[in-house]
Amino acid sequence: MRSLKEYLAESAKRYDFRIKIAHDVSAEHEGKLRTMLERFSVADFKKIGKTPVQDLPLDFPKLRNREVTVFEVSLDYPTTQFELTEYVSTGLEIAKEEMVVRRPGEPLEEYQTPSEKREGALLDDPNYKEAGSPKFEDYYGEKYNASFLKSLNDDAKKRREERGEVIPGALEHNDLNTIPQNNTSPIKQTDFDPRKK
Repeated sequence: MRSLKEYLAESAKRYDFRIKIAHDVSAEHEGKLRTMLERFSVADFKKIGKTPVQDLPLDFPKLRNREVTVFEVSLDYPTTQFELTEYVSTGLEIAKEEMVVRRPGEPLEEYQTPSEKREGALLDDPNYKEAGSPKFEDYYGEKYNASFLKSLNDDAKKRREERGEVIPGALEHNDLNTIPQNNTSPIKQTDFDPRKK
């Protein structure tokens, strides 16, 4: 039987954050930030670097002509972005407008990840290497249409079965003339004849 410590070690969770500061960050600030984050039990602390001075830095629409210092932090103790922003901005005496705390994988972070560099435009390649080698019959043509209609029919049958409807049996022949026809009119015959008065 395992001890409580082993269970706790297995359930240990890391809380990753990216701290961005649009302010002059000296080595003293960096050391103070690391010391302050020990309150949340720092597992990993890494300075990613500084961006060049930008007219309108990302994540800081109110600031102009600033460089942004980025830190990646992994904490063992749970906290929120708001709490971390308040705590760090107060401790480092930096205005909240000059600091942003994000979680990796946020939509606002994904657009900032560097993408693969490309040489030239996509349409400049006459062989369309980007497309790979698709099988065109998987996307159009008689085979595709037949399989598409079959899947629609299967879905309709499944929905009917779920609703408890009676599904008519499949026709044995494709000839419609072999289907038994009802020859009587659904309109009731009357003795009234409009021609006779």
